[in-house]
Amino acid sequence: MYFISIWSLSNHFQKKVLPSIKLNKKIKIVSILTNKNKKDLKLKHINLINGGNTRADSALKALKSIKKYKQFASITSFLYKTPSQITRWRINLFRWLIDLQGTIGPKVKGTVREELYLGGIRTLKVSTPNSDPQRVFLYYHGGGYAMGSPESHYSLVSYLAEITGTTIYAPDYRLGPEYKYPAQLEDGVKTYQALIEDHGYSSNQISIGGDSAGGNLALVTLLKLKELGINLPSSVALLSPWADPSGSGESYTKDMADKDILLGPIMKKIWENDDELYNFYIEDEDFDEENKFIFPLKGDFTDCPPIMIQVGTEELLLSDSRSLKEVLERDNCEYDYFEWEGMYHVFHIDVGIPETIQAFKQIGNFLEKHSVLNP
Repeated sequence: MYFISIWSLSNHFQKKVLPSIKLNKKIKIVSILTNKNKKDLKLKHINLINGGNTRADSALKALKSIKKYKQFASITSFLYKTPSQITRWRINLFRWLIDLQGTIGPKVKGTVREELYLGGIRTLKVSTPNSDPQRVFLYYHGGGYAMGSPESHYSLVSYLAEITGTTIYAPDYRLGPEYKYPAQLEDGVKTYQALIEDHGYSSNQISIGGDSAGGNLALVTLLKLKELGINLPSSVALLSPWADPSGSGESYTKDMADKDILLGPIMKKIWENDDELYNFYIEDEDFDEENKFIFPLKGDFTDCPPIMIQVGTEELLLSDSRSLKEVLERDNCEYDYFEWEGMYHVFHIDVGIPETIQAFKQIGNFLEKHSVLNP
């Protein structure tokens, strides 16, 4: 494995010098050091999947992606207010902006979107020319249980469906502050049961998963299904799962917030306001760190299906994934664990970078391995 480190002190260097670099075909990772304010140096790792000059093009796209999501995160953090003070128009604008990036984002050619209801919950069924109608992925979107929707993740699930070869159902589960816990858990269970009872799928045909808060919902839904004695899904795939809603892990630091380009800015506002991460969806009287349906790290994953975890090394929720990994090891639950060097929280939202495509291939291999088609 070879590495190149590029000190970029100006846009001129990024746009003029970088494309002219002759990159060896053996290079797998490029580490780019950007110095936007000449004080704050941030190391970004860009996995490159093609050869020759395409690597320079990929690096430039990644730099543009970083800039785009920094700007996006700055806007959303500006809109943040303490849950008890936030107004309806601000919430609606917040959600509209989040939905917009998924709505206008790129989709796989031939993507088919169908709106239906699972257990009374509006859901998008998304398939592509490569989707197998017999292999279902129930995907819960992220957004801190206060924002996000199937629309915000439409671009992501389009590519995820194509690369994994699955048909994806993305529920529009209830959000806070309008609906508090356990509304989200109830919707998670309802949508899973509806796939079996109303649509005729067997549990072995279904995988569940999600990103961030959606990863939390996938985990607590799994634990609830287990408690209820309902047949469990064939596998679970998690993207930067929010396993610790208290935000007490060792990666919840200002230094990591400076590195996490997507989640960092809004997390700083939460800390500045002395808020809690869960304030939008849990009432204070219902908050219980021993409740496994809020804190899946308190759950027992013995006899659960295989679980896959992907997380970036430069994201605030890194300790969530590492702690979850330890819990799965304790309970002898089969798992695949991947840390993506230099990547931020739910980097998968940008389907234009090579890391996302490679991560989706990892998920595809995992889901296929545990599919009913491969017993």
